[in-house]
Amino acid sequence: MREPVLFFDFGNVVGFFDYLRACERLAAGAGVTAAQLRDNLVARGFPGLLAEFESGRLPPEAFCARLMEMSSLGLDYPAFVAAWQDIFWPNEPVADLIASLKGRGYRLYLGSNTNLLHATFYRRQFAGTLDLFDGFVLSYEVGHLKPAREFFDACVAAAGTPAGSCVFIDDVAENVEGARSAGLTAILYVDTPTLLADLARAGVDVPLAR
Repeated sequence: MREPVLFFDFGNVVGFFDYLRACERLAAGAGVTAAQLRDNLVARGFPGLLAEFESGRLPPEAFCARLMEMSSLGLDYPAFVAAWQDIFWPNEPVADLIASLKGRGYRLYLGSNTNLLHATFYRRQFAGTLDLFDGFVLSYEVGHLKPAREFFDACVAAAGTPAGSCVFIDDVAENVEGARSAGLTAILYVDTPTLLADLARAGVDVPLAR
C-alpha cells in the first residue's frame, strides 16, 4: 500500500452535520423553537456533557437522562435516540475523493470525535463511503477527544506506521494543530478543491494533480 496513510475527520469533512436538526425534533411540542432549545442547552453546560459522552465516560442511556434533565424535556430513551441520531448529510466531493484515493492504493482511516449513537447511525448511512476505510479511530472508543495528543497517538498506532507517514484532514484548526504537535502532517479542510491542492503538496496522488 502507498504512503502516506490518510486520516479523515468525519463531521464537516466526510459528512456535514447540524445539531439544529436534532433540536427541531427534540423541541417538537415543547413550546420552544429549535434555536431556543439549542441556546438553552449550551448555556446550561451541554458542551461539557457532550464531551463526557464522546470521550466514552458516559453511556448513551445516562447521556439521555442528563440531557432530558438539562432541557426539561420528557422523552423516553427510544424517542431520544430517534431525534438525536439523524443529523448528517453527505459531502459528495469528498466521498468521490475517498473512492479515488482508495483506488490509487492509499490506506484510509476515519479519525472522529463522536459518540456511540452517532457513529452507529452514520456508519450505516454512509456505508458506501465508510466501507472503503481500513479502520476507525473514534473518541468514545479510545477515551480521548481531539486535539489531545493521546487521540493522535491512537491514530498512529492504528496505522502501524510512523507519525510522519500519516496525514490528518480536519475542519477544526485546533485539531490540525494537535495533529501536527503529535508529529502528523495535518491539513485544514476548507473545501474540496483546496484539499486536493494541499494533498498534492503533501505528495499524495490526487485526481486533479495529474
